[in-house]
Amino acid sequence: MLTPIWVRGRRRKRPAEESFNDENPRPIPSGPKGGRPLMSRQAKLDSSQAKTDKRARLLVAKPTKQRKKLSNLESLPVELIEKIFLYSLNVNFARCSLPLIAAISSERIYRALILLAFWDDTSTTAAGTRASETAISRILRPLDYSPLRDADRRQLQDTILRCKWCTVQRLLAQLPDLMNLCIQRHWFGAGIVMAPEQEDALNRFLAQEQDIRTFEGTDPTSTTTTDDDDDDDDDDNPTHYTLTINPLVSITITHHETDQTTTHPILGVLLIPPNLLQGGPLDSEEEGFTSPAHTNYLETLRIASGFNRTALTKPTVTLSRPALQRGIHTALVENNRKALTTLLKIDEYHFRAENTDIDPASAAMIPYTLPAEHFRTAVRVARRDPVFFQILLRASAESVPADDPEITEWAMQQRDAFGAWLLDLMLHLPEQIEAARTNPAEQAVFYLGRANAQRGLARRYLREVLGVEELGSWLEESTFDVSGLWKIPRID
Repeated sequence: MLTPIWVRGRRRKRPAEESFNDENPRPIPSGPKGGRPLMSRQAKLDSSQAKTDKRARLLVAKPTKQRKKLSNLESLPVELIEKIFLYSLNVNFARCSLPLIAAISSERIYRALILLAFWDDTSTTAAGTRASETAISRILRPLDYSPLRDADRRQLQDTILRCKWCTVQRLLAQLPDLMNLCIQRHWFGAGIVMAPEQEDALNRFLAQEQDIRTFEGTDPTSTTTTDDDDDDDDDDNPTHYTLTINPLVSITITHHETDQTTTHPILGVLLIPPNLLQGGPLDSEEEGFTSPAHTNYLETLRIASGFNRTALTKPTVTLSRPALQRGIHTALVENNRKALTTLLKIDEYHFRAENTDIDPASAAMIPYTLPAEHFRTAVRVARRDPVFFQILLRASAESVPADDPEITEWAMQQRDAFGAWLLDLMLHLPEQIEAARTNPAEQAVFYLGRANAQRGLARRYLREVLGVEELGSWLEESTFDVSGLWKIPRID
């Protein structure tokens, strides 16, 4: 019996029902031993045509993926797109497509937006001279300038300060141009004429070549009549003015004949966004006031807002006090003295200026206070460093909770002059609160950071705790000198 041999490979199995007849003749083998049948003439023709068609299809290049066709707006030159955006001042314009974002994301657009948003040009009623208008147009290029209303400028500031590209460095970099704009509008635009040497000195100052900050000028169109007892003739003399520049902060114009001074801030701030007050992200994704740039930003906005004066004036800057209180809590938790001091100065000045009226009785109805939780937080996060508690006291000593056991225990643990003074303050707090309510400027322990020496508690604090004779207002003190950025290079 033969043993079957199994061969690996594919075995073709002919269907059992396949049959051959006259219509389907059996293929003729190609040789005597069989093999692949020969192709008929028609089969060869069909195969040749199929191969030709396949070769033709392969030789034809495959169509590449078509790029998205740009719209008519996106196809415009970059200069025209910039003009359209600066005319509309709509941030949603940049969010429409990537080509539009690329077209307007440039330093000169950022610069134009900052200058337009932070230049206060609403106080000018008369048109300036042709030379000043030409200089203003040159500074604001590529912007076709037209003054904005306060409402529009406030909205633009809010939009810009929320953008990631509006960093501290970009804002501070535009202060020299903002200062030049103020000088062109309020000095040259008012028709004041300078002597050639004075104008040359001012140009050298603006070019940071010479540190002369006081300049003289006259207004020929406005004259002052002086009477002479010897004759009846009147001599018409031009009025004299003095320009005093506090670099990057403000300019002051003094009218000599009337002894009237007018100060124009360089940075016209109308609002401080909540994210800056509560310690939100600024130049990075980090939360809080961990970046020194954030604190410097706040101090710059505080000075520009006019919160560095001892005289209270109705504020034009809007801010969120709940966001400010959250920022104070964050600064306490982070043990950030600079941020805490700046936020307390902003909070006290804005609240007192907003709620102080001519009538002392109405002012006494809304006393300035801090949340008691701030003092408890200062005790918990800095038990061995009373400085943070003392900073809160300088803002509002009457806000200390009188019967708080945690603060009482902490004051007893101090075992020094400050601990004893704090216990005495908490003991006499009810009558002190009532005295400060009637006349905060003179009867509060501290007012705008100044210690009222006529109060016994304030005198004890100065003598026993600080060891000084007096403590002035802290509003004029600054943790960041903006004018120090204006440096005149030395010529050896």
